[in-house]
Amino acid sequence: MNPIKNALKSLSVTTTNVIVALIFFIITAKISNPAFFGKVAIIQLLEVITSAFFYFIPGQIITREISYLYARKEVNKDVIGKFISLPFLSFPVFLVLLLFPTYVKLAIPYLFLYLLGGVLNSIMIGMDMFTETAIAGNLFLIIRWGISILAVLQHNIYLFVEIWTLGGIISDSLGYFFIIKKIGFVYPLLYLPFLFKHFREGLPLYLSSLAGFFSSQGDRVTTAYLLGSYYLGIYQFSALVAGVPSMVLGALGGVLLPTASFYKALGKDERRMSSISFRLLSLISFLAVIISIPVAIVVVDKFFPAYEGGIEALILLLLATTLPFPIGSLVNFIVASKKDLRPFLVLSILNGGLTLLTSFLLIPRLGIVGGAISQIIVSIISSSFIVFYALRTSTFIPSRKEIMLLLAMPLIGVYEVFVDPPFLDLILLLLVILIFKAFKVIEKEDVKLVESFLSSKLKFISYILRLIN
Repeated sequence: MNPIKNALKSLSVTTTNVIVALIFFIITAKISNPAFFGKVAIIQLLEVITSAFFYFIPGQIITREISYLYARKEVNKDVIGKFISLPFLSFPVFLVLLLFPTYVKLAIPYLFLYLLGGVLNSIMIGMDMFTETAIAGNLFLIIRWGISILAVLQHNIYLFVEIWTLGGIISDSLGYFFIIKKIGFVYPLLYLPFLFKHFREGLPLYLSSLAGFFSSQGDRVTTAYLLGSYYLGIYQFSALVAGVPSMVLGALGGVLLPTASFYKALGKDERRMSSISFRLLSLISFLAVIISIPVAIVVVDKFFPAYEGGIEALILLLLATTLPFPIGSLVNFIVASKKDLRPFLVLSILNGGLTLLTSFLLIPRLGIVGGAISQIIVSIISSSFIVFYALRTSTFIPSRKEIMLLLAMPLIGVYEVFVDPPFLDLILLLLVILIFKAFKVIEKEDVKLVESFLSSKLKFISYILRLIN
């Protein structure tokens, strides 16, 4: 289980997503309008609802269990088949969408495939099948954003949903084929005691996901309700652009759970793993924020002038999703160490309620910027809780270096909000690099550990780390 190689494979999917989605949005912005984009946003919102409400056994639990079995060479077809049956158990719940408009009804098969794809990906990641996951993911994204341009040209939301459904069929079939090739023929095996056991174990995460939907999407739902699909389109577009850095980081952080579970099963110390990951991800997150904000502003000004009204919200959303990423990564080590997950339920309920409350209070007064401020508030609360709980469970024990990085996060956020000229970001960029070098935040032992996972073609990464060290 090589975290660096796996991260690069995952990054290929993110790169494809960014490139083809950018082309899609450029064309959509030129030939369509925010109202049509708002309908696309509703389909994407249904994806999030599917992940939050219908994923009865969270993907983290599936990946962790498969990773533990894989490390001990105990993976078998029965376990895989039982997990694959989960989407079929969830399918009847999708029928509630028959009460909604026609194009939402048409999305039912796609949403089922979307859920099935999530389960297949969780299984493949747990078995170190990152190459196969990347192939299926890239193919799906090319169909999702590339071929669906045909639907945009015709302003046909029904054709749009049909193309996405086709992408789901092809991607899921490919993922299923890869699993069969790895372990032999497997079929869905509905065994309720097995599913209920893991549902009960993952219940705090599942309920947290439900509440987390309102904390992450409550601002969009409130925007749609109070301001309509036009402003939802602008806000959703701002959120998508702002989410690009966190998508890239997500490709890097996505390998942490299977890697931590794999090496935890082999007896490695999760505290050292969490410390190294936190420091490396902090460096990448800080640089991503500082570089992404001026780039995002230029991209919107040049290619998407109709969405310039969302730039302020874009900056706030980018800070809310990217800056605290190293803190959020600590959750992977908490899950991998099989710590009590119930406190996350309390946090999610608090965040969900707070998002709805602040959105209803701020959006009527500040517009979509109010929704972005709501996300900033939730981000601060979530990050503070995760740090506290990671300390309490001893999965993360910060030294002075980690404490310094924690204090630097809000300072960088304030700088980006209140320091206006974009060229001043260059000063902040140099300052961050100098601080990492002066205080030796990346230690020699960290570089050696990273080097142990690098192939000859990736040695330049160690050179960069040694330069900073």
